[in-house]
Amino acid sequence: MVFPVESEDRTMRTLIMLCQDNTRLIVNAFRIILTILDSVKKGEGEGVSEKMGEVEELIEKSNDIRGSLLKELHEIGGVLVSRDDFFRLISTFGDILDHIYSIGQRLSAMEQRGWKPPAEALEKIEGVADLAFDALLKLREAMMSMGFNSTKAIGFTKEIDAIERKVDSVHVQVEMDIMESEAEVHILLMLKDTVYQIEELVDTVRDTSDLIRIISL
Repeated sequence: MVFPVESEDRTMRTLIMLCQDNTRLIVNAFRIILTILDSVKKGEGEGVSEKMGEVEELIEKSNDIRGSLLKELHEIGGVLVSRDDFFRLISTFGDILDHIYSIGQRLSAMEQRGWKPPAEALEKIEGVADLAFDALLKLREAMMSMGFNSTKAIGFTKEIDAIERKVDSVHVQVEMDIMESEAEVHILLMLKDTVYQIEELVDTVRDTSDLIRIISL
């Protein structure tokens, strides 16, 4: 016979493991985006389509994990105290991947059309993207710590807060620098939108970390 408390503990462990798998996929997906950005900057866009295909495969795997998470939450019913928070956490994981894919789409579209973004502008975007990657790494570490050290997990979420504030302080300046670059208007607008997507990604990572903090308490 499985008692409610035992059932809740077992489900919680399963949910955390699945979420950990999801954050690994998210980090790997954005790591590929960074290689795409580097390829576009260097004018070496031959493999960009294949890399976007790899991102799509990771998104499909994440969707499978999402299905498993929803199944676990459905089966546990109202016994799990943090059930609603996990539903929200699942949703934000999906939002993060949507932003990652949108960034990749924009970079890929510029490469496919033969657009030549200014290298200096791409370097500035790279700086913001590196901050986003740092936030994702902290998110993964927070999720990995969640199962055994709540204090450590919360510590990582506070580091994400600091990164989000830094991105807030630099992304507008980067957008302004891009708009002052020597390039055609359609290229500048696409680059500006790419920075916006990165900023939105970091905001969503921060929202996700807030949920991790709540569940960890």
